[in-house]
Amino acid sequence: MRRTFVSLFIFVFALFGLSANKVYAKVITEKEGDVTIAKTEIINDDLFIGAKSVTLDGTVNGDVFIGAQSIKIGGTVNGNVHTAAKTIDVSGVIRGNMYAGAQNILVTGSKIGGSLLLGGASLNIDKDSVIGGSILAGAESLMIDARVTRNVFAGTGNLNIGSGTQIGKDLYYAVGENKATISPEAVIIGATHVSEMKTPDNTNVDVVSMKKGALKIMAATKVGMTIIWFLGALLVGFVYMKLAEKQFSQTAGIVSGSFWKSLGLGFLVAMAFIPAVIILCMTFIGLPLAGLAVLLFLLYSCLAGTVVARALGTTLLKANKKAPVFGAFALGLLLIKVVELIPFVGFFTTLVVFWSGFGALTMQLFTKQKTVKS
Repeated sequence: MRRTFVSLFIFVFALFGLSANKVYAKVITEKEGDVTIAKTEIINDDLFIGAKSVTLDGTVNGDVFIGAQSIKIGGTVNGNVHTAAKTIDVSGVIRGNMYAGAQNILVTGSKIGGSLLLGGASLNIDKDSVIGGSILAGAESLMIDARVTRNVFAGTGNLNIGSGTQIGKDLYYAVGENKATISPEAVIIGATHVSEMKTPDNTNVDVVSMKKGALKIMAATKVGMTIIWFLGALLVGFVYMKLAEKQFSQTAGIVSGSFWKSLGLGFLVAMAFIPAVIILCMTFIGLPLAGLAVLLFLLYSCLAGTVVARALGTTLLKANKKAPVFGAFALGLLLIKVVELIPFVGFFTTLVVFWSGFGALTMQLFTKQKTVKS
């Protein structure tokens, strides 16, 4: 099994290391200052900027990620744009999609090759702008007067479709109490779908019956999901047993023999995982290790419950030496899933199972290979 982990490490290292030129990006941070990418400047990487104010007038041959109070994009981005700010003003060329969240977003004379996905208080897309894809927007006030190649999806309190609007396909919108204003000169090639949001009349609503019905649906859903998780875990345990029976047995033995140690270690590793990965990602040298850590965390998260289930089932059937290994595992897993259905108790059971199994897997990884009775 150690050879498997070594091979896994080499694979992840190669995945991140050999593709370093592709994922390498230019990072600019100015917490209290302004950042300007001049018209003559060309950046041949992805661009990450964190600053108080950002002006991008140059060319970026990659994706752009910006977090600032004020953002102006007047240059060319040959990729996608991801932005979050108080105000965003776009007048340049974006070859890909634009994802933006801000209080005020103004798109003037801009050429967007892909789609616009916007969220904010006030959104305005003027008549000189061209959107190559669709518009998906949620805002308090939305003004569209542009050419849109595909669809428009809008959820807003106040919608205004101007006379210069050309929508190549369908218009879907939902408005509040204010009606949408659609200019008769606007061109909508497809259909218009309206969903007006109205305040429901609660005078004749049986709240008690609705609550009981909702609780029944939630209970049935929980049971159904538990059955699905149980069957999935059975399959994972079966594959684990076939591919790495020795490691499966050893890890279950660690849970049985050092339960509290496994539980404590699993808790510490789980709590430290996210901060550790963030620190590694802050340095490009640490990216391969961060990738390996995430991969192992996901793998161990899937296997944690199986090793605890096997340890529990083996302990319960210890007197029956003829009991099949998979049968013991299935019994332990069934008991765990039944207990997890109990309100309040189930939540803590899930945590204990995850932490103890995760800790045992971590201990087994750094323990010399030896036979552990389970």
